Amino acid sequence: MSRNSSSEHDDLRAELHRERERVRALEVVNRLQAAGLSSLSELAGDLRCQVADLHDDAIGSQPMRNRGLRNVTGRMSGLAETLSRAADGYAGVRTTDMIYLDVDDDLRAHRWTPRPDRVLEDVFPPVPIGELSDRRGYVRGWHRGPHWITLWFTSPHSFAYADSSDFGRLSDSDAVRCVITSGPPMSADELAEWVAAQRESHAVPFDASYLRVTAHLHASWGGPIDDGRCDEHGHSAPNGPGRRSVWACPSDPDLRLYIWSVGDEPAHVTYWAGPVVDMAHLVQITGHCR
Repeated sequence: MSRNSSSEHDDLRAELHRERERVRALEVVNRLQAAGLSSLSELAGDLRCQVADLHDDAIGSQPMRNRGLRNVTGRMSGLAETLSRAADGYAGVRTTDMIYLDVDDDLRAHRWTPRPDRVLEDVFPPVPIGELSDRRGYVRGWHRGPHWITLWFTSPHSFAYADSSDFGRLSDSDAVRCVITSGPPMSADELAEWVAAQRESHAVPFDASYLRVTAHLHASWGGPIDDGRCDEHGHSAPNGPGRRSVWACPSDPDLRLYIWSVGDEPAHVTYWAGPVVDMAHLVQITGHCR
């Protein structure tokens, strides 16, 4: 075989290898896009069910009361906002994105709690300012006590950027997995101290009454796992002046909400990651866990 013929064969093999790698990369993108479409379809289906229920109620003989209507429209608004953000973020998936198939399972298993989307609206990815015009992804964040992680999803299993409170920008999926799964959660005492500090720093009262909060939870999660009277600080007291209750997410009983109030005061709502700041925050938490 001549030297020229051998060189041609080497070039052909190299070209074939590059083509195979390109096809594999496109297959990965196709799978990620399919997962994104499936997720968007589920969100659209949930929103359609909410709209159908509202329509049926509107033409029924006993229309929904204002309190129930606020709960339903709040869930619809949250679903529509999530659908819009996800659709925009999932449109930009690339072969260079970080892939982490078990990210949701690991976040739940290691007790990371979702942050409200609305507090992340103005959060920029950890990239040079010159790259911000090309930023991609649906930004979502989680807390574990005072620690946080933020991911910019381009599909349910991939993201363009990752940022964390302890390590800053994370450049690959192994680093993201390490942050999510490493280290035990805070001890009960450390967690209680952090929640207490957050509660003290939260000067703006919750924007809804105890009855409105529990009505929303009845509609979202069913009944409480514990309820009774409490003192002026929310501690259980059989003859206390206030009311208290504990609610567990149906799909994740470890995620619990603690509600209490005295008289006509606004409700106090907390979960293990700190205070729930308002009804919009509560609707988002319950919408992520059913």
